[in-house]
Amino acid sequence: MSTNLIDTYVSEVGRRLPGKTRLDIEAEIHSAIQDMLEERSHKTGKPVDDEMILAVLKEYGDPEKVAASYMPERYLIGPRLYPIFTLVVRIVLSVTAVLALIGLGIALGQSISNPQSVFATIIRELADFGASAMTVLGNIVLIFAILEWALYRSGEKINLKDALKKEWDPRTLAKVSPSNQVKLGEIIIEIVGCFAAIVIFNFYPRIIGFTPSLNSVFESGNWSSLTFVPLLSEAFFHYVPYLTLVWVSTIILDIVLLRMGHWTTITRVFVIGLKVISIIIAGSMLAGPSLISVTSGALTNALGDPEGARILMTMLTQGVRVALWLAIVGGSIEVIKTIYRTVTGSK
Repeated sequence: MSTNLIDTYVSEVGRRLPGKTRLDIEAEIHSAIQDMLEERSHKTGKPVDDEMILAVLKEYGDPEKVAASYMPERYLIGPRLYPIFTLVVRIVLSVTAVLALIGLGIALGQSISNPQSVFATIIRELADFGASAMTVLGNIVLIFAILEWALYRSGEKINLKDALKKEWDPRTLAKVSPSNQVKLGEIIIEIVGCFAAIVIFNFYPRIIGFTPSLNSVFESGNWSSLTFVPLLSEAFFHYVPYLTLVWVSTIILDIVLLRMGHWTTITRVFVIGLKVISIIIAGSMLAGPSLISVTSGALTNALGDPEGARILMTMLTQGVRVALWLAIVGGSIEVIKTIYRTVTGSK
């Protein structure tokens, strides 16, 4: 019975442990219990019996707590990432809410003449906002959960007792030079911009456009005459999945940088890769079909002025091309600067 009791205790601890470390820890616990029994038997001058085993096992502790002491604390999003997580959630949900209000205003402007249609529009927009907010929140949680696993859990063996005893070494500060320190403001702005782009182009693309009839609406007070012209073509939305991948990757990299607090060679290489991919996407968009969906005929019908429509169409077309060229040139300059910083370690 005595042996069975010890084996059962060790088995109860072991079944709560990861498979790759279970056998070693079970052997360690079994040996420790045997040592405790021998020591107690020697002190008391009594042979080991069931009562002594029960007393030692009770002293050793609850199997669940013993197993937990051999493993790090498990979180979906741990305390080290949680402050950044809450900051990102507040920023992104605020951006999502603002975009939803803009979309609601546009939708109401197009259905203001029909009270029933207005009510249905509000319900639909609120439902869309709820779905978008849940989707965005789910994506944020997923990103941070992956980071938690990748940064602190994957293949990492943590001894909590040793971690508590380990003293901080001021010499580690020498590894972080001023030129490699992360600028918090720039990182936060980039995260907000990427999240805003993801939300706008994936959930609220209809707000990307313009209304040529706004002045007449204000003058007449008749919102039912509001005309909203979508700006982007299907050719543009063909690139949205690739752009979204770049934006999500940028957010993940920025979160890693926020956690680390400084740049490394690896993070700079990732930045170079993302910049190169962005340049390739911009070049493809520049060489591909028009990204503008509106035509001169549609603008002429909306404006009632053929010459004005022609000028506006030219401005829109050339504006997109200029923006793409600026993205290519600016991205190329950033790649060169980042390579220089990586090689030289300068600012």
